[in-house]
Amino acid sequence: MILSEQIKEELLDDILSGKYEPGDRLVESQIARALGVSQSPVREALRDLVAMKFVEVVPYKGARVRRVDPREVVEIYPVRARLEELAGQLAFRTIGASINELEDVLANMRKAVEAGDAREVAARDVDFHRIIIDASENQVLIDTWNSLMIEARTFVTARNLLNSPDKFQSIPDAHRPIIDALKTGDPNVFGRVMREHVEAFGAIMVEVYSNDAENHRSVDAGSQRHETVPGN
Repeated sequence: MILSEQIKEELLDDILSGKYEPGDRLVESQIARALGVSQSPVREALRDLVAMKFVEVVPYKGARVRRVDPREVVEIYPVRARLEELAGQLAFRTIGASINELEDVLANMRKAVEAGDAREVAARDVDFHRIIIDASENQVLIDTWNSLMIEARTFVTARNLLNSPDKFQSIPDAHRPIIDALKTGDPNVFGRVMREHVEAFGAIMVEVYSNDAENHRSVDAGSQRHETVPGN
């Protein structure tokens, strides 16, 4: 991996873990000094993160962590669902040989859930889906799927679900029907199960963001009522 890619991955981990929060400045010289590198690869890494929409450049202020719009996360799911349906149909002929690999990844996903490690859950989740995507042997599909920045977006999803323990704990179990669908002998059924799996997580994220928005409205309304009480 080239240096700028390593720096990008490290910065992305820091952003996704909350070390850098939305609005925090990302100063090239400070990052370069902390990592013991020149500013050039840091600049390239920040440029890539801008393209990924995790960083924005503000005129006269420089680069800063961008607040991710919930809509950006939600809108990926219907696109990803259709891609994975096709991937399942195309991969069905050969993916049976990878059942043990899928089972191993699922077991590691379960361990990560038990540890409450959203980053590791996301990584294993992506490993699981990537096995099937790669088995499609369709390079256009693979490149398109990769362009959706699945691991970063999956981590955003997993981290949000930490606030809903039941949903977070259910992530590994939600992958079991995919393996079971391999036993049907029907590529269309396998593709449909893949699509429904992704759509289900999309629906969960819509619910999570809707609840967050409702909670914020309730807090704002309570603050306004408090401000209008005489004597306060």
